[in-house]
Amino acid sequence: MEEIDRGIRAMKALQKLVPEGGMKNLERVREEMDELISPEFEPYFLANAALHLLFVCDRCGRCCLEEKGIAVSIDDCRRIARHLGLSLKRFMKDYTRPHEMKGELVGSARILGKKEGEPCPFFDFGLPGCRIHPVKPQVCIAALYLSKMNLLICEEQKKINDFPICSADAKLRARIADFSLQLYEDTKSKSEIEMLFDSTKPEVKLFNLLLRLKGIEIYFGHERAMLLARKLGLARVPEDSVLSITGFVYVARLQEARR
Repeated sequence: MEEIDRGIRAMKALQKLVPEGGMKNLERVREEMDELISPEFEPYFLANAALHLLFVCDRCGRCCLEEKGIAVSIDDCRRIARHLGLSLKRFMKDYTRPHEMKGELVGSARILGKKEGEPCPFFDFGLPGCRIHPVKPQVCIAALYLSKMNLLICEEQKKINDFPICSADAKLRARIADFSLQLYEDTKSKSEIEMLFDSTKPEVKLFNLLLRLKGIEIYFGHERAMLLARKLGLARVPEDSVLSITGFVYVARLQEARR
């Protein structure tokens, strides 16, 4: 199947990202990754990272309208304030309020000044969508798939969660389901893809590592992921497009395995 061939070629091409002489500090970085995201959330973390890369938001605004509280870090505040041409102090005064939770769990995080029943202050009905979309809060970047709540649900239910109220997620799942059905009916391709992702080939291990690194970038932000990338000797965290081709085959294989 063409999609599988493309996925395998894209997986092999990842080797070009590896520095001459191989990865550095590999075990140390894996330990740090385990501390950031517990291994108990695998394969849910990897699958949701792949889904995130494939997702194309319809910008319908449902999340912006229905989410009760949108947490923002100081880094989020700096980034958004700069985008709006405001000082950090002015942005925090005009657009945020203290977080309801206290202690190390939330640190210096605050909440966007959103009243119950009202949309996020940056939702624009005229667009429609977010008017700070390029610099939106990390929690919005991670949604839907790599939100903490979704990962907890996946781990508890032992399956990859979906989002029936999201039209964009429905389109993505339909695309994956269609390909998964093709796999189910093509025993040769099904066997090929199972052997690929269940193997210990270097390119498969590299794909898993880089997909995990990309997931950490989405979940924790670019700076945290770049620290890990540099320890590995990588020049950068891979672009979304570099992993999404193989990622599609990866999640389709998981979908087919649930039959």
